[in-house]
Amino acid sequence: MIFVMVFVIIGILGIPYMWLVFSDDHHATAYGMSTAADTAPEPEPTPASAAADATPAGEVETPAPAAAAEVPVEAAPTAEAPTEPEAAAAPAEETPAAEVTPAEKPAEPAPAAPEKEEPPPRVLPTDDEIAAWANGADVSSIGTLFEDLPLKKFDTFNTKFRGQEILPQHWQAISELEAPDDEVFDGLPEVGTLRQQYRDQELARRRLGAMKVAWRELRGRKPGLWQVSDLMAAIRRIIDKQIEVDFNDLLHGTRDLWRGMTLPVGQEQVEILWACIALVRKGTKK
Repeated sequence: MIFVMVFVIIGILGIPYMWLVFSDDHHATAYGMSTAADTAPEPEPTPASAAADATPAGEVETPAPAAAAEVPVEAAPTAEAPTEPEAAAAPAEETPAAEVTPAEKPAEPAPAAPEKEEPPPRVLPTDDEIAAWANGADVSSIGTLFEDLPLKKFDTFNTKFRGQEILPQHWQAISELEAPDDEVFDGLPEVGTLRQQYRDQELARRRLGAMKVAWRELRGRKPGLWQVSDLMAAIRRIIDKQIEVDFNDLLHGTRDLWRGMTLPVGQEQVEILWACIALVRKGTKK
């Protein structure tokens, strides 16, 4: 019995509930329920509706001019940045290359003047070699003492010769102004004696040729009459005129001439010449 009563109550209460759910808006409003239309916001008044509301009653409403149809304006397409492949494919604008001016070359330094090579030191005779030469030995460095000897220095040596009384204070005057022909020299007896003394013809030619140069400078004075002062006068003129002559052959030939004399004057001139050469060697450093 109790169950029947509960079932009846539930049925009574369920019918109105079902009716409310499936009823329309009118029935929902009747029972105080709000619909979607009631909860929707009221539309904003348009200019046309506002003008209609403002029109007084009894006046005829003139239709409002139709609003110009709005033409939709399409937005201008924006330039899109090119993608990496497109950017790579787009050729780069060629810009004119800047003119490259050649760099100015630095001024090249003037070539340095080649250093003047000093000649090798001359081989000068020793005192022992000079003594051996005076006694008849051949010493090739004897003539080196007079090679390339400045005239001023030679005059200094001559002054020393006179100061030490090795040579006389005066020079013997040369009377002749010109030397005779070379045939005169070749026909002199002392020249023939020397030519026979030298077994080597080339050696005789060289030494007699050097003596002939001195003979010309002494204006044909005979070699048999020479003294050391005459030989020094001839050497001075040869240096002054820069005549090419081998002083080694000249000194050796004159020594041989004096050594071959039978009179003591010849040996005396050899000793004087020895003293002069020793003094020149002492004053020559290189």
